[in-house]
Amino acid sequence: YQRRVMGIRSNLSTTLLRVMEEESTQLVSASTFPSTLLYGLKCYSISAFAACAAESTTFPLDTTKIRLQLQNEMGGVYASSNNGSLYTMKKGMFRTAFDIVNQEGYASLYKGYPSAIIRQLIYGGITMGLYHPIRSAVSSLGSSGNIDPQRAPLWQKIMSAMCSGSVGQLFASPTDVVKVRLQADGRLQLSGQKPRYRGTFDAFVRIPREEGMAGLTRGVWPSVQRAGLINGAGIATYDHSKQLVLEYAGWGESVWTHVTASLISGLVAAVVSCPLDVVKTRLMNQPVGSTMYSGTVDCLRKTVASEGVFALWKGFAPTYARLGPWQLVFFITYERLSKDFLGSNF
Repeated sequence: YQRRVMGIRSNLSTTLLRVMEEESTQLVSASTFPSTLLYGLKCYSISAFAACAAESTTFPLDTTKIRLQLQNEMGGVYASSNNGSLYTMKKGMFRTAFDIVNQEGYASLYKGYPSAIIRQLIYGGITMGLYHPIRSAVSSLGSSGNIDPQRAPLWQKIMSAMCSGSVGQLFASPTDVVKVRLQADGRLQLSGQKPRYRGTFDAFVRIPREEGMAGLTRGVWPSVQRAGLINGAGIATYDHSKQLVLEYAGWGESVWTHVTASLISGLVAAVVSCPLDVVKTRLMNQPVGSTMYSGTVDCLRKTVASEGVFALWKGFAPTYARLGPWQLVFFITYERLSKDFLGSNF
């Protein structure tokens, strides 16, 4: 009888302890919610600030890239601003940048800059803000025990980066449409035509008014696909190559580690994303009512048929010339701010 009573007491004590532990865990979770929210806001702010710093540094190269990707579009011919004669553009990165400055002024290299910053405040914050939580969730799937997300397989990092980049671009796509159109407007001036928009605010007002809200979502799917690819290649490559450099080079969390991983990340991202970047640019630049391209596949087909397969890598030099420094500025800024405000590195 005494053994039965002792057994009941033991079971009751165990049950009470378990309930108390569950309740205390819930109380701790509730009490830590504000700090968790604050941590998330810090992550978002750091990512957005680092993205804006990188965008500001490399924006002229982005304008140059856009012009290169649009040159000779479907055999297009443009008028010379000097003597009115017609010519078919076929220029490289430096010649294109020189002509923009010479014929339109230095300020033309920064057309669409405000919308680009708005985009990075949305896209940059969401992309990096979601990457670490998604990476942790993916790395824990099908695993038991504590898993270090930094040592997750490369394919898991790619999946995580593609998901976060696609979500970020889905929300930021309207700002991308405005940026591309403002950057492309300089071509109209060279041919003696009036630019479509007076500035960023005018474009945000007129595009939905003249084309409906669908006008701000032109090229959204190739842009989402590109964002998935560029982040899957860029962020995951940085994450993985940084771990390899830390493991084999012995440089520690130094600026050389961050520089090396950033440049590798930029190269891989440029190679992978350039074809979809060309398609995204051409679809977003289509005026209302245009039937030049019906979608991503149609644009790919017509571009290759009209200009050859290497047309899909038009603007590769400025793409990498931009992505290399962009990744460099972004990750060094992110690493520094993350260390100062979050107490940890990437």
